[in-house]
Order: sequence, then C-alpha cells, then structure tokens
Amino acid sequence: MFADIIPIAIVIFWASTKFMVAYCFVFYYNFPFLNSVLITISGGMLGVWGFSVLYKYAVIWWQKFFPTKHPKTFTINRKKRLLVRIKNSYGLAGIAFLTPVFLTVPVGTIVANAFYKSRPQVYAYMFVAFTFWSILFAGTYHYLGMDFSQLLPF
Repeated sequence: MFADIIPIAIVIFWASTKFMVAYCFVFYYNFPFLNSVLITISGGMLGVWGFSVLYKYAVIWWQKFFPTKHPKTFTINRKKRLLVRIKNSYGLAGIAFLTPVFLTVPVGTIVANAFYKSRPQVYAYMFVAFTFWSILFAGTYHYLGMDFSQLLPF
C-alpha cells in the first residue's frame, strides 16, 4: 500500500512544477492510462492553486515592504515582449495552453495571475490545458505505443 503512494506522490510533485518531467515518471512507473491522466491533472492543478496562492501573498508582502513612491518605470526585454505578444494574440487560453509544455507551471501560473485577475477563469483554462496535454501524452504512449524515453538524447 505504502509502496504505491510513493510513485504517485513523485508524479504529483513533478506535475505541479515541471509537467513534462512528470510524464517521464509516469512512463517509468507504467501507470495505466486513466491513472496517469488523473494523477498528472491533479498534480498540475495542485501546482496552479499553490502558485496562485503564493503569488497573491508575495504581491501583498512586496507592496507592504516596498511601497511604490513614484510611477513605475517599465523595462522591455525579449521575454517580456514574448509574454505580452502571447497575451495580446491568444489571451489566457494561449498562456494556459503553453504552460504545461513550454512554460513551467509556476511561470505560467504567475503570468496568468498577473495579467488576469479572475482566479476561477485562470483555474478553468489551466484545467482544460492540463487535460488536453495529459490525454495527448498518455494516449500516444498507451494507445499508439510511442515510447518518449527512446526519443531523449541521453
């Protein structure tokens, strides 16, 4: 019983921070299709919730200890320009879609919470994105027989 909980906890931890790494562990532990989808979605959403709460309290703490005394000056760099382009072109759906695979869960969650104040909307879009990517990865592994570990260069 306890031996079954450890692999699930490992996958949930990695799904809440680095979604793609979680699927490496899912393939290693050879979870069934439904279990792998449910565990990775749960871990991803746990990460979204946790980093949303952490972001909220970090903003409150930052404003408490470092109040703004003058208008903000904003420096533009390549990463900020890319995030603003994604936000303007695709909105919250684009940020949520890119979060599990290209952005990490903490970065995608913080960016989504910074641009959009409606938390239930952020949670809903992230849930749809995690569900899509989970079904895609688990389906290609279980039903199409693609072993992603053979595609890795190491």
